Amino acid sequence: MLTGLSRGLLDTTVTACEGAGTVISNNSILVQGMGSRMSGLVETEPINGIINGIQERGGIVLDSSTAKIDPVAGVRKAAELGYKKISVTVAFAETAKELGKLEAELELDLILIGVHVTGLNKEEAQTLIENADITTSCASKYMRDLVKSLAQVGAAVLLFAFTQKGKELMIERAKDVKSPLLINTMPLPTLPENKQPTELK
Repeated sequence: MLTGLSRGLLDTTVTACEGAGTVISNNSILVQGMGSRMSGLVETEPINGIINGIQERGGIVLDSSTAKIDPVAGVRKAAELGYKKISVTVAFAETAKELGKLEAELELDLILIGVHVTGLNKEEAQTLIENADITTSCASKYMRDLVKSLAQVGAAVLLFAFTQKGKELMIERAKDVKSPLLINTMPLPTLPENKQPTELK
């Protein structure tokens, strides 16, 4: 999302942050900072210092009194503010379906990024794959079993792109990688056995 914002591929983002809940931000450094330190976040409570820090950096906290995590309400608010190209992190398959409907209703251009997928059952994983543009793999057995992606990043904890716009965002990010890159075509997913998490759930 940092890359998408800095390159003009995104207008803003809707993400979850500990101590603040749903945050709308087009500050790429703020977005990177919120997403880089805690994984598996599905619930939080207000922490004034965090909320104030986000607001000082131009971020909008959806509900500072409850710090609720509600990507759908976050996208509605972002749309009210005039944003169209919005990237959203989603932890639940049903939320991704709701966001797809909202995208059509409000004529938005969303990029849905599935996160925290460890423990999803088969149906949930399939629903997320069908509705997201990008997902992580975490330690999910079903994400690895069911995925048929257009692009993959990594060989252990992977990122998958399922749509053209998801693929383009991942490739844009790859331009910033300082190490040498191999770009090749092959059937996906590629899952080297020695690099997968030892207990997939």
